[in-house]
Amino acid sequence: MARISAETKADVRQQLLETAARHFADHGLDGASVDRIALEAGYAKGTIYNYFKSKLELFGEVLTEACRRAVERYARVPHEGSVRDCLVAFAAADVSVLQEAERFMKVAVREAMSFRPETYPVIVEHLAPCVGMVEEVLARGVASGQVRSDRPTGELALAFVGILAVLYVQHWGSEGAWPSLEEIPELAV
Repeated sequence: MARISAETKADVRQQLLETAARHFADHGLDGASVDRIALEAGYAKGTIYNYFKSKLELFGEVLTEACRRAVERYARVPHEGSVRDCLVAFAAADVSVLQEAERFMKVAVREAMSFRPETYPVIVEHLAPCVGMVEEVLARGVASGQVRSDRPTGELALAFVGILAVLYVQHWGSEGAWPSLEEIPELAV
């Protein structure tokens, strides 16, 4: 039996994630079907289960991918500015990812904001790299006196990410009237 190379496995996984993101965007988490995701990706249903334990884990990994992209884009920006500049740069990186996968991000934000005990821990776990990056920036701000020190930086980071989500909802709800995506980074900070 032929062995599948690590590169092929990574390619298949990425294709499954991209197909799943489109499918979740079209059908939401509850309406998504592992069977249809596999079919759209051109694989048997079992292939998905070779990579992901469940539909919820697949959803979480799509979140991780979006988060990874935002963190990578932020990492490419010089970080010598103020904490404010760094937070604006992070929010701009997040907005750029949203612009590429806006339909999926609508589903992700909706799931995060419509608290359900079974999905919320998955969402928090898979958004941890984004929240962690913001927490690092805020910790530098606490150390330099630019950020309040009376609250844990993890809480402040989660609040910042939540503010971004609320601004995205407002953008979509107003059909882009206010705020525009370009305004969101400055407005969030």
